[in-house]
Amino acid sequence: MKKIFLVALIIFTHFIVFGQQKRSKKNTIPPPIKKKEYPIPEAKGIEDLIIEQKKKCFVYKIEEKKDSLLFVNSNLLEYGWAGDNARMVITSYHYDPIKKKEAEQKGDVLLNEEHVQFINGSYKTEKDILIFIPEKADRFKTRAFRLVYKSNVKEIDYLEDEDNNKYIAGDCSEPVVGL
Repeated sequence: MKKIFLVALIIFTHFIVFGQQKRSKKNTIPPPIKKKEYPIPEAKGIEDLIIEQKKKCFVYKIEEKKDSLLFVNSNLLEYGWAGDNARMVITSYHYDPIKKKEAEQKGDVLLNEEHVQFINGSYKTEKDILIFIPEKADRFKTRAFRLVYKSNVKEIDYLEDEDNNKYIAGDCSEPVVGL
């Protein structure tokens, strides 16, 4: 009985161990993993990017007449060309309008001595207020400008500073190359 039991056990284990199916030699590729699809943001055109990166310039100009001379002070605020960089350019000069007119009639050009001061800094906008923060805060004060928009359009019409001076849109200053 012991021998029969032992033989039956060996045969039973033989069927369990060697009775499994053979694997096919064909490689089975698992089904692809489905990834979540996120909506693709709409691409901006190159023209749109150029318009967004374009710097914005606003000018406030004062002309005062003293004696026969005309004194001109111009404040230019430019911002928005790279990150949060901004610059105030204060230009002052004076000339005699009569001499300038005579020079223009002769075809000559009357050159004026200009004093230009560049104040570099940064800006931030909060609730339709543009705040200009100069780099040298100990020498120059922080200035706040109210943004006034055109009606029904999200485009800036002009800026107003703390003294209610109106800064209108103007041309940005171009870099000057000396000879």
